[in-house]
Amino acid sequence: MHNFSAPRTPQQNGVVERKNRPLEELARTMLNEHNVPKYFWADAMSTACYVLNRMLIRPILKITPYELFKGRKPNVSHLKIF
Repeated sequence: MHNFSAPRTPQQNGVVERKNRPLEELARTMLNEHNVPKYFWADAMSTACYVLNRMLIRPILKITPYELFKGRKPNVSHLKIF
């Protein structure tokens, strides 16, 4: 017996929706802060993902998702204003 989920229903993928919310908020903030047109949405999302992966998960642990995955400290000196 196959159980199919309905497409495009956020009720059935709440975990994914909660994980995407900070990405969307950060991308929206970057676009609004600098009055950038909405067609840069994909670039803003990509930048938001890149930045969030290099931020601290918990300040007490002093570790980032990048460090957990790669095992080394991220270099963020190349980052510029969006």
